[in-house]
Amino acid sequence: MNLQQLRYLTEIVEQDLNLTKAAQSLHTSQPGVSRQIRLLEEELGVDLLVRQGNRIAALTEPGRSALEIARRVLRDIDNLRSVGADAANETQGNLVIATTHAHARYLLIPVVRRFQLKYPEVRLSLRQGNPDQIVQWVSAGEADMGVCTAPTIATPELARLPWYQISRCVLVPERHPLLQKKRISLKDLSHYPMINLDKSFAGGVAVMSAFDAQKIQPNVVLSATDADVIKAFVASGMGIATLPEIAFDAKRDTGLQSIQARHLFSPSASYVWLHRQQHLRGFTSEFIRMLCADWTRPKIDLALRTPDSSFTP
Repeated sequence: MNLQQLRYLTEIVEQDLNLTKAAQSLHTSQPGVSRQIRLLEEELGVDLLVRQGNRIAALTEPGRSALEIARRVLRDIDNLRSVGADAANETQGNLVIATTHAHARYLLIPVVRRFQLKYPEVRLSLRQGNPDQIVQWVSAGEADMGVCTAPTIATPELARLPWYQISRCVLVPERHPLLQKKRISLKDLSHYPMINLDKSFAGGVAVMSAFDAQKIQPNVVLSATDADVIKAFVASGMGIATLPEIAFDAKRDTGLQSIQARHLFSPSASYVWLHRQQHLRGFTSEFIRMLCADWTRPKIDLALRTPDSSFTP
C-alpha cells in the first residue's frame, strides 16, 4: 500500500467515478490508475469499487470506509508538510479560498489587497462555486478555507466561523412603479416578473421561503448564480430582482434603483469554513483575522475543537 494508491482512490471519487478524468487530473494513464486500485484491493482483500463493464458505478461499503480513511491520511500528510513549511518560512506558501461570486466581487477585494501587502510571497487562489461546492472542496482538501453562506448539505467535519450578515434589497429599472411605494410588500413584488438567485444559494432559498410563508406565488421568470448577470437582466427590463445590498452600487449600476427590503427577507449569515483536522498555517489564520478582527488564532483553534458546528468568538 502506498500514498499514490490513496490519491488515486480519492481522485476517482472527486472526478465522479470517471477513470479517464481521474487519470487526466493525475497526469497519468487510465490503465495505470486501474492497476494501482486493483493492487490496493488485492492487498485489502475487498473490492472498493462497483464495476459495470468498463465503467465504475459506485463505491462498495468497504470502499466508502477506505475513502474516508484515505482522505484522512492524505490530509495528515498535508498537515505535516504545512508544519514544516511554517517552520521553514511562515511568509511563503499557497492559500486556496473557495467562495461565491458575490463574496469575491463585493466583500473580499479589500481584504485580499491588505493580505497581499503583508504576505507578498503567498500565492493566493480564489475558487468560485455555490455553497455546496465550496464546503465539498474544503472537506476534500481542495481548498484551505471556504467563505460563503450555509450550504444545503451537512458538513460535520467542518467548523464554521460566523462572519457577516447579508441583508437584501430589491433592484428595479429606473422609473419602475415600485419606486412610488413608501413601503413595498411581497404582494407588490408578486405582480412583476422576478429574477432570483439560484436555490443553491442561501439568498435564493431565503427569498422563496419568505413568499412560501405568506402563501404568495412569485412570478419567477429566471434564476441565475451570478449577481452581475441578474443585474444585467434587470437593467434590460426583463424583471425585478432581490439581491444582497452589497451587490448594488449606485454609481456603477446605472439604470438601476434599489429599494430597501430588510422588512421582507431575513438576512443570511456568511461564514468562514475550515476543516477540523486541518493544520492552519499562520498566514491562513491572519487572513481570517483580516476578515473579522474578533477571530484571533486562539479563538479559531477553540472553534476547530468545539463539537458544535458553529462557534461565536
